[in-house]
Amino acid sequence: MRIFKRLKFYFSHQILPILGVCFGITLSLIIMPLVEENCLNHHKDLFSGKSEPQYSGAITVSPTVDDYDPVLYLNSKPKNIPRPGKIQIPRARYYSTELNIREKLFIGILSTPQSIYSMGSALNRTLSKHIDKIMFFLEGAETENLDLSIGSIIGFPDKREILGPFNMLQYVAENYLNEYDFFFFAKDTTHIRGKKLLDFVSHISITQNVHLGRPLDIDSFYCNLDAGILLSNSVLSKVIKDLDWCIQHTFSDSSSDNFGRCILHGTDQPCQSFIQGLNYESHQVSKYDNLETSIQKSSWPKDLKNVFTVYSVSTPEEHYLIHHYFSQQELIDNQHQLQDIQLKISNLSSFLPVNSSKISWPVGIEPPFKPHGRFDVLPWVYFNTTHNFLQTEMDVISEIKGLYKAEIQDLLKSTVQWIKVTHNDRFIYQKLVNGYKRFDPTRGTEYILDMLFLEETTGQEVLKRINAVRPLNEVEIIPVPFVTEHTRVVLLVLVKASERNEALRFLDDYAKSCIEKQDSTVMLLVFLYGPQDPGKGEKEDVFGPVKDLVNSLVNKYRSNGAKIAWFSVKTIGKMPPYFAIVDLISRKLSSESLLLLCHVGMEVRPDYINRVRMNTILKTQVFFPIPFRQYHPSLAYNHITVPDNVEVKKDLGHFDTDSFEHVSFYLADYLAVRKQLESTISMIKLDKDLKNEYLYTLHFDLFEIFLQSKLHVMRAVEPDLRIRFKFDSCDLESNVATYQECLQNREQNLGTKSQMAAEVLSHSDHGSKESVNFNAIL
Repeated sequence: MRIFKRLKFYFSHQILPILGVCFGITLSLIIMPLVEENCLNHHKDLFSGKSEPQYSGAITVSPTVDDYDPVLYLNSKPKNIPRPGKIQIPRARYYSTELNIREKLFIGILSTPQSIYSMGSALNRTLSKHIDKIMFFLEGAETENLDLSIGSIIGFPDKREILGPFNMLQYVAENYLNEYDFFFFAKDTTHIRGKKLLDFVSHISITQNVHLGRPLDIDSFYCNLDAGILLSNSVLSKVIKDLDWCIQHTFSDSSSDNFGRCILHGTDQPCQSFIQGLNYESHQVSKYDNLETSIQKSSWPKDLKNVFTVYSVSTPEEHYLIHHYFSQQELIDNQHQLQDIQLKISNLSSFLPVNSSKISWPVGIEPPFKPHGRFDVLPWVYFNTTHNFLQTEMDVISEIKGLYKAEIQDLLKSTVQWIKVTHNDRFIYQKLVNGYKRFDPTRGTEYILDMLFLEETTGQEVLKRINAVRPLNEVEIIPVPFVTEHTRVVLLVLVKASERNEALRFLDDYAKSCIEKQDSTVMLLVFLYGPQDPGKGEKEDVFGPVKDLVNSLVNKYRSNGAKIAWFSVKTIGKMPPYFAIVDLISRKLSSESLLLLCHVGMEVRPDYINRVRMNTILKTQVFFPIPFRQYHPSLAYNHITVPDNVEVKKDLGHFDTDSFEHVSFYLADYLAVRKQLESTISMIKLDKDLKNEYLYTLHFDLFEIFLQSKLHVMRAVEPDLRIRFKFDSCDLESNVATYQECLQNREQNLGTKSQMAAEVLSHSDHGSKESVNFNAIL
């Protein structure tokens, strides 16, 4: 009953809205047909009694009706619709040109044919490190016999020496006016402090007209050209417009007068010695002043710290003396500034938060590297004055040679000097007791030295521990010539009779990796025949299977442009030096060829060949990659199935830093270097030249030959140069050093010490004291 009451109450209150909705629907159904009929009648009346409408376009639409049928008139459509032409805005090659960004300083030097290679050379050597653009302009009539092909030396056809400054102005304005903000002109008898001058112009606004120098006299409007004249871009632009007037009014014997008159006429701006609160200072060397004696006795004026130029220099040696003097003064100032900065940093350490890291020593150098785990710990290497101990896992002791020895000697010399200065010569150095060093990639090389000193007053021995750091220098980007990955590489592969099977596998890899992919490479196989090996033309040619495979590959990939050739060399049974092989094949190749010496046991990888192209630069650089050499498979893989490819992992192989048999170079570079060594060992032109026993007593090969040249020798780890394991046989007939080196390399290439120890223990009787034959185990 309660439910019915609720329903009755609900309908009694909702009945009116329901009735309203029903009434609205009924009314709309009744009125809708009448409205539609009126709309149709109105549509018919729009065009009743009227002619067909005139269309001005392809499609006409009624202004009042949305539903319509378009009418197309294709006959009147124009065939070619005119289109507005594209506006092409020329863009500059560099953004600096478009934004009108210029270099800061250009220096032009007036010189003579007699002094360009003496005074000019000295000025260029002391100045070029700080200034990017220096040009020398020759005055006089004896420029015909000079080499003017050098871009920084300009000679003029006008032989009148008095017009030299104006010829210089005209040349600079035509070629460099839009590239520099400031222009500095002087003579080769003027020593210029490049760094200080560059800092000076960096503080001058480029919007101001600058005519700066040392006035000839107190009231003179002209600057002394011998002391140097600084002009802004705006001033030079005005002067060049009236250059003809300047040439016509050149009536003085002084180039400073003529030069100053020209600038004053073009700009109405006299010479100034100060600008924007900055003074331009210069010093004249007296002809009665013995410059060398004055500098050595420190009797030269002490107020020369702020000068920009020193003029009236008479000899190139004086240029170098002045440069040495100012460099020494700048070094002292820099050291004082560094000490002040270090003191300020140390004083600020007390204001650091409690939990922050402490300031490391030396102040201003990056803190030591913090290892994230035990594998990241940087090891210390123990050393003395002659040897390193446990430098690597495989080297127990190694002699310190070359630059490493010079490094230790310089370290000890600097340390002893520091002890003398710090303790007022109280201690006399005796010897180095202990030395430890490590290379930290974040800060440089760190040293801990235990040094024995003798106290001068008491005669007692004192042991001092000294910490030293050789910090890293700033990273420099060295410009090198442009190279591409499209250069053709000649793979030079040496094959001995015992390596025939490896050569067959190498050829298959080469066909898949290079020939099928149409890589720009050529292979030259060098077959090394022994004295008793059957050779060319005989039925049992020792390299017959290899030659058959070469012919098969050439015929198979003829459409791909496959180029494989071989060259036969008759040896005396010993492995000749690599440079002797290169001498022999150099007659078969173009001097522009890029050669890559390969090992038959290596994997042929295109990435490695591409890196060879990028790292080998004609007349600049040769490349000696460090290969990854596989360990003995039985040790590395512990008798598990060995994969076909060499894997780069710590327990499967190592980067062989003692391997120098892989090298890439341009043949032209090699021939140029080899020509210098002909007095030591003549070129190998025929096989019979390999019978010279002197060849096999030499302790140098390609690496040592290129080290003696001016070429840069790049030595780097190459992860894509992977060598399969092979148990090398050492030649007893070779010299003692070569034989010992072969034995050492063979031991290092077997496996890690832990792997070899585990293998020996697994095959030996623990109770037996007899030695285990490791060769028999493998």
